[in-house]
Amino acid sequence: MNRFQNQRVTETVFTVEPLVDVMVFVVDTNVLIHGRGSFPFDKAYLVPEVLQEVKSEAAENMIENVDYDLVEPSEDSIRKVEEKSESLNSPTSQTDEKLLALAIDKGGTLLTDDKALQNLALHMQAEFKGFIDDPLEKRFEWVIVCKNCGNRFSGSSCSMCGSSASKRKQVRYNSR
Repeated sequence: MNRFQNQRVTETVFTVEPLVDVMVFVVDTNVLIHGRGSFPFDKAYLVPEVLQEVKSEAAENMIENVDYDLVEPSEDSIRKVEEKSESLNSPTSQTDEKLLALAIDKGGTLLTDDKALQNLALHMQAEFKGFIDDPLEKRFEWVIVCKNCGNRFSGSSCSMCGSSASKRKQVRYNSR
């Protein structure tokens, strides 16, 4: 006879405190492409466009081995990120901006080696980490320069010569 057989069972509630805070990672496509199967996260959050950016079979196979959730960021966060991106003349893509918006929504860490995206995260005071490369430490912005005469301008054409041919030039950020 088991000595515990006649014991009464009473309901006991246990609360378990996590030993380590689980980091929320919002992951850029470049991490999945260059990851080689080794990632600093157990679960990733992605926007649907990340899967559309993956072109190689090797990267597709890599993603099959990643635990991820596809999540759309809030419209409010997207709008704020787009506005900041536009004010900096940032060359970030819509996918990049949605990833940053999602990291802001989740209160998580954006994992990317894309320097333009890291720069935008710095300006938005969002948490980010580099994957292979060291993370960016100094902020910058881009100016639009006329390819014809070299004049800096905003808008669709140069105010000096009227040309619409332009390029972006990275410059150190000066807070205004």
